[in-house]
Amino acid sequence: MRKIGVTYGRITDEWLTKIKAAAPDFEVITAKRDDAVLLDCEVVFGHLSADVLTKSAALKWLHTQSAGVDAYFRRGVEFPANIALTNSAGAYGITIAEHLLTTALMLMRRMPEYGRLQTERKWEYLGLIDTLYGSTVTVVGLGDIGGNFAARCKAMGAKVRGVVRNSRVDLPNCVDELFTADNLDAAISDADVVALCLPATDETVALFDETRIGRMKHGSYILNVGRGSAIDGDALAKALHSGHLRGAGLDVTQPEPLPADHPLWDAPNLIITPHVSGGDSTNLTSDLIVGKFLRYLQAYAAGLPFERAVDKSLGY
Repeated sequence: MRKIGVTYGRITDEWLTKIKAAAPDFEVITAKRDDAVLLDCEVVFGHLSADVLTKSAALKWLHTQSAGVDAYFRRGVEFPANIALTNSAGAYGITIAEHLLTTALMLMRRMPEYGRLQTERKWEYLGLIDTLYGSTVTVVGLGDIGGNFAARCKAMGAKVRGVVRNSRVDLPNCVDELFTADNLDAAISDADVVALCLPATDETVALFDETRIGRMKHGSYILNVGRGSAIDGDALAKALHSGHLRGAGLDVTQPEPLPADHPLWDAPNLIITPHVSGGDSTNLTSDLIVGKFLRYLQAYAAGLPFERAVDKSLGY
């Protein structure tokens, strides 16, 4: 019998029942990403170890629980050409956009500084704060996550710029101005907030190095929820210590976990969270992840094409 392996850790009995109903010709089993039983599975939902991926002769389709699939295009792993790859892009935009908005407002309103005063039991006015209303926000990467964040910033009265890989004919409703990647410096030069919502590709590694961070507006903020490799951590720490940047919010770092002796830990006005802005942080996200797999599974079982597959040449 054809088999579906489910390695997504938050799967519930209710969702398993729906998966079985969507593909009655399949046996559905739960496993861990490196279990040998997955070698017999035609479909896997969740993640797979590199060992199982390269050894499996039965696998025809992998649907990842994550939006990012860079783990399958690094460490010398060559994703098999005969295996379809889809991801959970579209499931994370709401919760990660809320995280970005929370972090931006906390930094602009000096909440980390007031939090430290609270622990010291000090009632002290720290001075002026910044506001999102009337500010310029540049969102680098206008996918599901970036688009959701852009829409929220615009709704709160910010002027929003979007940066995309290739030019578009249409201007998305969530932005006021659109830039292409080759005009990134122009898009960030006078922005008050720069948010990175990028996948990990060769083009995005160290995209914000010391030189580019230096081109950002003095006193601005940078946020990163894509991949930690997009920012040079040492350069960021230096910019925060010097005051060139007023604050930063990182949900991703390079490496992860961030070593205890990394200079970022001592940088001022920095909020670090351990890659928790999306993932399994909300039941909504989990429902969207499984719901998307269910739609794709129904198409697969019927011999229909997916809404969208990962472009293996781009890595997303």
